[in-house]
Amino acid sequence: MAEIFSNINPIVIALLGGIIPSLVWLWFWLKEDRSAPEPTGLIALSFFAGMAVVYFVLPLQRWILASMPSIMNTVDVLTLKFSILPPDEQTVRITLWALVEETAKFSTVFFIAFKTDFFDEPIDAVIYLITAALGFTAMENTLYILKDLAHGGTLDVLINGNMRFVGATIVHTLSSSLVGVAIAFSFYTSRFIKFIAVSIGILIATLLHTYFNLSIMGSIGTLNTLLVFSQYWAGVVGIIILLQIVKRLKAN
Repeated sequence: MAEIFSNINPIVIALLGGIIPSLVWLWFWLKEDRSAPEPTGLIALSFFAGMAVVYFVLPLQRWILASMPSIMNTVDVLTLKFSILPPDEQTVRITLWALVEETAKFSTVFFIAFKTDFFDEPIDAVIYLITAALGFTAMENTLYILKDLAHGGTLDVLINGNMRFVGATIVHTLSSSLVGVAIAFSFYTSRFIKFIAVSIGILIATLLHTYFNLSIMGSIGTLNTLLVFSQYWAGVVGIIILLQIVKRLKAN
């Protein structure tokens, strides 16, 4: 079996391993909008745009990493001014990285789907944001698999890989869906209220994303990792329940 996998192009393995799980998740979430499904072309465009935006996020995250000394100086000044305990550098960096990712996923959908005539009901916000998030996850996981393949055997990657891919799918789906829910509940309100809703949604998504990353980095052993995952699985169940409420939202 090892010989079979070793003869497959690593890029093909990475693409299949990164994209297929996201497509399965996408199929699941699209069933929530089966009464008035979105155009297949626009869903596909949102998915692939989510993949592409990874290449805009990575340079920004590298810039943040390179700028951490000056960023931490600013953080220290602000925390001293407001007399609060300063966060450590890792927490600041992970938070800024999460903010960049959540903003990028939202911006992708905002310019591609939200500006079309097909964005005509509250649940559409959740569907399109989850679609872009799954595209983002697909590309992120593909790059991780390629990196792992470069440092180990193909079979080892497939069998002994950690649960990073499952975790990435959960956290991106949950965080983006929360932004979508915030938009859905403000769908029939003024632009100002929508702006506030989006801002709060992205803030909550960023904090959730940051908490997940820091928890996973600090977890030791499979059991602790599964305990972290369980909180986010519960969050996914909560989103499914919220979607049933979103489907019933009507204009006043």
